[in-house]
Amino acid sequence: MKKLYIFCLSLGMAWCMVGKVAAQDDAVALKAQSVYNHYPLNLFLLNPAATGVHGTSQLLFNFRNQWAGFDGSPKVLTFGIDGSPARNMGLGAMIYNENYGVANRFLGQVNYAYHFQTNEDVKMSLGLSGAYIQYNLDNKAITDPLHQGPDPVINRAVDGEKFFAADLGFYSVIKDKYRIGFSIPHLVQTRLDDANITGVADDKGDKPVSLTAFLGAIWRLPEYRLILEPSVGLRKISDAPFGTDINLLAKLLEERLFVGFTYSFNPSWHRIGMLAGIKVDRLGIFYSYDQSYLDFQQFNSGSHEITLSFDLHKKHAPPAAEPLDMEKMPAEGEPGQAEPMEKKL
Repeated sequence: MKKLYIFCLSLGMAWCMVGKVAAQDDAVALKAQSVYNHYPLNLFLLNPAATGVHGTSQLLFNFRNQWAGFDGSPKVLTFGIDGSPARNMGLGAMIYNENYGVANRFLGQVNYAYHFQTNEDVKMSLGLSGAYIQYNLDNKAITDPLHQGPDPVINRAVDGEKFFAADLGFYSVIKDKYRIGFSIPHLVQTRLDDANITGVADDKGDKPVSLTAFLGAIWRLPEYRLILEPSVGLRKISDAPFGTDINLLAKLLEERLFVGFTYSFNPSWHRIGMLAGIKVDRLGIFYSYDQSYLDFQQFNSGSHEITLSFDLHKKHAPPAAEPLDMEKMPAEGEPGQAEPMEKKL
């Protein structure tokens, strides 16, 4: 455990150093990670260190319709692959596309994770991801009747802004019962186009550092064919208020049926979400609905999210013991049959 304490202390020191990194453009951080209700099922979407931690490979499709029924509400499509080509390695990739109003965001990301153990009870992983991000506005922003005259800012936004960003993550499983992880989105970010950066390119102040964290436990109740996974998700993205998710995921019938609950809150709002899902052989289907408790809720019908997953390969169970065939057992006195003890005496 001494090595674990030293390792965590080193990560803490690195975090303090990251807090002094200056900004190129604070607005870029607002283009980071989207909201997923299903992230307890797919942690690699938020933390590159969680890539391949289950030792299996899967394909993932996720669609989220936020604030359904409201014109121009955010809609997100995500395609991903999460794999473990070697015992101590995780590789993943993700394509993400989001539309909200006239704004669009595209992201292509690659994840790498290195898995290792400090002892038999503690498994750790360090992860790094690199992403290409493009942010632009539709031509509707110019043709809109409310748009008056040429606006150089809007014109540049229609042409789009391109960025490269790198995330750093840490993930650990302790005694196969407790999970802890965090990631720092956009630890490194740089502009890829030649457009002039408006805002704080020469900002002398400190940039608000983004952080996501995950704390969870696994309670196995084999007598009820049930696994309970309570968890807490923490999120601080740029200047947005600090947010907290309280999750409870139940896996029933040898992980064939899933039921979940999420309560999210920050200083200005809170929301409740419900999740249900089934898994048949290699195919998983999951759906969730959530709604916020704000005045804005009366203008929409809540948010919907669906995930489809497909396992590329399954862990093979050990071969079952063959039943004894009494007809093939040798009779008493035949070769291969031990002599009774009375005869030896």
